[in-house]
Amino acid sequence: MSRRLIPIFLILTCLCAAVNAQPARPDFNPIDLRARSIRYDDDIVKLVQNLTSPYSDKLSKVRSIFIWITDHIRYDWKFFNKDEEIEIPECKSGQDCDEVLANWEKKYLANILRKGKAISDGYARLFTRMCDIAGLEAATINGHTKTKLYQIGNAGPVNHSWNVIWLDTTWHLLDATWSAGYTTEDENTGKLNGFVKQYNDYYFLTPFAEFSRNHFPQYTRWVLKPGYTKDKFAANPYFDPDILSKIRLHSPQTGMINGKKGDTIHFKFEYTGTIEKLQVNTNLYRNAEVWGWEQINKRKKIWVQDTFALKRQRYTPFVKTGNLYEFDYVIPENSLYYLDILFDFQRVMRFKVVIVKPK
Repeated sequence: MSRRLIPIFLILTCLCAAVNAQPARPDFNPIDLRARSIRYDDDIVKLVQNLTSPYSDKLSKVRSIFIWITDHIRYDWKFFNKDEEIEIPECKSGQDCDEVLANWEKKYLANILRKGKAISDGYARLFTRMCDIAGLEAATINGHTKTKLYQIGNAGPVNHSWNVIWLDTTWHLLDATWSAGYTTEDENTGKLNGFVKQYNDYYFLTPFAEFSRNHFPQYTRWVLKPGYTKDKFAANPYFDPDILSKIRLHSPQTGMINGKKGDTIHFKFEYTGTIEKLQVNTNLYRNAEVWGWEQINKRKKIWVQDTFALKRQRYTPFVKTGNLYEFDYVIPENSLYYLDILFDFQRVMRFKVVIVKPK
């Protein structure tokens, strides 16, 4: 899901701390239930006090704010489709620039709270502001995301906003927009046509190694792991968002695979789900779709399995040891361009193949 964003910055006191370790997660259910029940009464300070006052520890306060935002703010897909920039007033000579921005943001967030809608910039700014009110140190981060198959090897534009929060002497990553739900897209126009509210806990205090698979900050001051670069981010494979929390890729270590005809690519990954059938689709060969819509009448379609297509499927043998899966793929031709990995007929990963010319 693509989003529009506008930058806002906070001064950091330390940028060296890694964020791979997560705080121990208690049972958040009581906090979540309470946060979801609290109503906004045209007063953001009162709202934050209601959300955080029962708790003495920072983690519980952060959780309460995060859950409230993801439960009460819907993604504004109609605004996104307009492809308009958010208009931030320019600071004129003689003005207090901080005051100009603060006044604009106050009105901007009040409008979001009133309508209950925002794009990622609004989600992130709202989280930062509510944390500020609660005495928590947070920041809004802007950057690149990897959400499309064609983005392997390309970092893409700055198109999203998320947050960091300071807990336990280090920064931790959060994405309220992607935790709130997901958008649906018109296949013919490419425009968004709806938002599905569905909380996803994966983007709450996500370790950097996982978060960086599909997020990269616009400014290197927010790269929270030494040696991780924009080029490395761009080279990441595409992952289906539904499996991110279940999969850890060991090999190949990048989504850009160099090779030539006859070379063997070794795939190795951990997966906590279940795989019955594994397949590889490429630009040279694709298994036929086994599921599709069948028109029953003018008003009704049903999702059915194509038994003829099912009989013509090619499967890739693999070795499973616990949650560890391994298999090999031999490059058949130098015209190979990409590889899709399918688990039980669903694409879960894509890799780009770069053919190496003989010296």
